[in-house]
Amino acid sequence: MRYLISYDISNDKVRDKIVRYLEGFAFRLQYSVFTCNLKIADAKKVWSDLNLIAAEDVTGNVLMVSLCKSCEKNLKLSAKPLEEEKGFLVV
Repeated sequence: MRYLISYDISNDKVRDKIVRYLEGFAFRLQYSVFTCNLKIADAKKVWSDLNLIAAEDVTGNVLMVSLCKSCEKNLKLSAKPLEEEKGFLVV
């Protein structure tokens, strides 16, 4: 299943940890927005890991949303993503 992950972290050290973690398996759409395909068990681990990292910044937050096939098909991006990936309609 495809997931959309976004974060709002003001602490540079914590934000860098999250970015390094996500860059290991996810595709970066914008500076604070990633997408990836994960099995449910892997998604649970990613969510747990992200929460552990984000907890170091008490004002920060992380959002992780699963996208159904229909939602994924309708996903559009209005600008060129930071990385190239097939499966996104750039409008």
